[in-house]
Amino acid sequence: MTVKVRAQPAPDDHVAQLFGRDSLYMLMWAVQIVSAAVLTPVTTRVLGLSSFGTVTSANAVMQVLFVFAGLGLQTAVQREYSARANPRGARQLVLAAVVVIVAISALAWGTIGLWADALQMTDDGPALRLAVLWAGSSALTTVSLALLRSQDKLAFFSVVGLVQSVVAEALALGLVKFYRPTAEVFLTGQVAAEFLAALLGLALAPPALFRLSDRAVLIRAFAFALPLVPSALSSFVLSTSDRLVIGAALGSEEVARYQVAYNIGSMPMLLLWILHSAWMPRFFAITGDAERRTVLAESRDALYRLLIPILIGFACGAPLVLRVWAPSSYRPDSLLLLLCIVLITAIPSAGQLAATRALTADGRTVVIAFVTILAAALNVALNLLLVPWLALTGSALATLAAYAFLHVALSVAGRGSQKAPPPGRLLQLQLAGVAVFAVLSAGIAETPVVLTVRVAAAVGCVVWFLYELTRIGKMPRPDPAGS
Repeated sequence: MTVKVRAQPAPDDHVAQLFGRDSLYMLMWAVQIVSAAVLTPVTTRVLGLSSFGTVTSANAVMQVLFVFAGLGLQTAVQREYSARANPRGARQLVLAAVVVIVAISALAWGTIGLWADALQMTDDGPALRLAVLWAGSSALTTVSLALLRSQDKLAFFSVVGLVQSVVAEALALGLVKFYRPTAEVFLTGQVAAEFLAALLGLALAPPALFRLSDRAVLIRAFAFALPLVPSALSSFVLSTSDRLVIGAALGSEEVARYQVAYNIGSMPMLLLWILHSAWMPRFFAITGDAERRTVLAESRDALYRLLIPILIGFACGAPLVLRVWAPSSYRPDSLLLLLCIVLITAIPSAGQLAATRALTADGRTVVIAFVTILAAALNVALNLLLVPWLALTGSALATLAAYAFLHVALSVAGRGSQKAPPPGRLLQLQLAGVAVFAVLSAGIAETPVVLTVRVAAAVGCVVWFLYELTRIGKMPRPDPAGS
């Protein structure tokens, strides 16, 4: 029985499982994005530009506090469970995370007056307090989900994820629709559902008490996880500093317009990040260097092949989605080029996440943090340079350049961990062609015939994507007997 549990699948089996059961967890995480996306057209119309801008700012604050509150321990939980084969240690780290999250959230709550003034958000005190509660409860939910993912409890994982996503979005929207259309009411709905998800997660993935003899688990976890904090903060700066620069240079209404286009264009990037999180337990469990190298390369190239129909489909459907998502006051037609530039940023994002998986599984989190800080600094500098010149499009170009730098730098820095061959020349040319197509498609005049062709192409890309996914799931497996 023990031999069966410890048997390592062949690399092709790993890849098939990454895109099989492992990806089901990605789908559950993606529900949060999809539910927010589906309800965005209603939210933007019910709240209006000003309140939606306040929600966007509170969400940005929440994401920063979320990183501080969790201290990267959710990843340490998965590493302890899979790489160290220590389920009890993983549960002990959940308890440590709860203590840390509560303490940091209390500190953030008590010092709101200080940092709200620094952020020039003193008039948004109620929204900021709700952002603190949102961050703390989200961090609690995330660490519980990390343990449930490692335990492969898909049903429990799904229940908690649905409460965190669908229930939260529905409750928040219901409150602003039928009670009061303000940012504070919307945030209250999000916080209430998030606390319910956190309590449910802790009940389904209960922590374990620490003993003095278990202190090595805590020391090991913090040594691994703490560098993930500056890395995560830098990733946040990389993905959100553009809104801060836009707000300062162009005003809050332009932030709202940019946010709508960015939300659509960044969907593939968000799904890639979610897939990365869902895959990490498997990469932690792969101990052989050659095997990990093979799985890294094959899974990366498979993702690239899946990205091709996804990006083409998004580019074709973008004008239609923009018109549905954004009211006419957002001037959606002028956001199409911006959206397509953000969209193709998924290509370098997929590459940098592959390098990040290699480095994280190898425990080289300090390298990730250093390179990500450099990329974030580059993004801020480019935004400051390009936004006054090119407005919102300049910000999108800055994001693309920063992610391209991150991909190259992490690939170079991670050679000792990754050692994976680059994608084939044909695949590289295909990705370049997709990027060119997406950008050029933004300049096509919209006529009834063009819109019809766009719809047909988008539907065709869905079929193409499903075909590629089926091919990956049927990858040939080596004969165990070696024949």
